[in-house]
Amino acid sequence: MLLAPALAAIVAVMGFPLVYLLYMSLHKWSLIGTAAPAFVGFGNFAALADDDRFVQSLLRTLYFTALGLATNLPAGLGIALLLNREFFGRGLLRALLIFPMVATPVAMGLVWVVMLDPSLGIVHYLFGLIGIASPPLWLSDTNWVIPTLVFVDAWMWTPMVALICSAGLAALPVEPFEAAIVDGASAWQRFRYLTLPLMMPMLVVAAMLRLMDLLKVIDIVYVMTEGGPGHASETINLYNYLVALSYGKVGYGAAVALVLFALVLLATLALIRLRRAA
Repeated sequence: MLLAPALAAIVAVMGFPLVYLLYMSLHKWSLIGTAAPAFVGFGNFAALADDDRFVQSLLRTLYFTALGLATNLPAGLGIALLLNREFFGRGLLRALLIFPMVATPVAMGLVWVVMLDPSLGIVHYLFGLIGIASPPLWLSDTNWVIPTLVFVDAWMWTPMVALICSAGLAALPVEPFEAAIVDGASAWQRFRYLTLPLMMPMLVVAAMLRLMDLLKVIDIVYVMTEGGPGHASETINLYNYLVALSYGKVGYGAAVALVLFALVLLATLALIRLRRAA
């Protein structure tokens, strides 16, 4: 009985919208025109399989997510290991590390658009100082746009991974490390056989949080490229936004949203099982 109010709130906030989203996905429903929604069953989901733009946006999202995790986790752990040492200015560095994370992604995206501008941006100027007169057009080159967006995302959210890993490092027992030093283990051996296994649960938590964000990314992509050049940086969430709200196909957009929901749910459940195993 004591749990009933909380359960009712969860059902109201999450359960009802999800059921209504499923209802919308089973209809051909458009905001354009006056035609009433028509029941099509799983027709919208069948159409997704033949929608090359949807398939490409899904593959692009998976690429973005894999590249983001491969960047965030090692960098975050490396920063945490650095901050775990005693050195002058460590407190200041920790404070500065939080700044990108607390700023709004839209504002940071606009800042990076200016910095990466080929005519006015400081990035091209810095490349020129080291003798590279014609660096890539970071946001206009189809080969570089996704890695560039991943870099900007990592710049904003790697500090969160570093903070999680720092908390994990602070909680590690000291006795195994003291015993390893007595036994003559090198710094690499202590990291490989002690730090990394003991940190695995925290790394899985960080990976789970970043995975959910990376799969749902839309803000920096929309601000920096709007999915361009062409559709080279169009993620599944951005495609869903365009289909449902720009093109008015809310039924089809609901089907895309459910696919994204299932993708995030399955990935999160897999990482939860991995954390339990760790």
